[in-house]
Amino acid sequence: MSQSSSSPYNEFKKKLITFAQGQHGIRNPFVIAAVDPGLEHRIANRLVTWSDAEKEKPEIPNDITIQPIWLDELLPKTDVYKLLVDLGKPLADLSDDRTPGERVEETMQDQLSEELIQQIINYELSEEQLENQSHVVLLLNLGSLYPFTRASELLDELDRRNVKCTIGIPFPGDVVGGKLSFFGGESRHYYPAHQIDGQILRVHLQ
Repeated sequence: MSQSSSSPYNEFKKKLITFAQGQHGIRNPFVIAAVDPGLEHRIANRLVTWSDAEKEKPEIPNDITIQPIWLDELLPKTDVYKLLVDLGKPLADLSDDRTPGERVEETMQDQLSEELIQQIINYELSEEQLENQSHVVLLLNLGSLYPFTRASELLDELDRRNVKCTIGIPFPGDVVGGKLSFFGGESRHYYPAHQIDGQILRVHLQ
């Protein structure tokens, strides 16, 4: 299959451009596409190459800007991550029925999505970009956040903050009955995002 052929990978890029050109989404211009988890980093790198207007189609119109944001690089900058690193030993000493790992996971799930989006709003995007649908933000390496937060929680937080730029998320997981399953977990619809049909596989990158 050639890269120019119809594929979930190309449809993901096309939909991002369509939204950036003013099409309305379900609520906000958010796009999500399932990817083979083993290809997540490769796809992220390919999307970065595309965002630099090099080699890959579709061509990016001059009035559209694309900004990759690496979630795995933001994670260590969050206060909750730093706190849990500092408290690793005391957490292990607490006496209740939960393991230290369960306590860490619970704490991260409660706060991580909010802190990550706050990091993006405060340090990664200008106020003008946040308000501009023609600015596309690619949230890359979502798998690095497993099992502490999910795409749905990030999208809900972006929606709650009324972020208006176009958001794209390559989602490492499977499509089960039209729903997305994150690393074999419960499958669900990821509202308010537009979901691309199918899963991006190795053949779609050729």
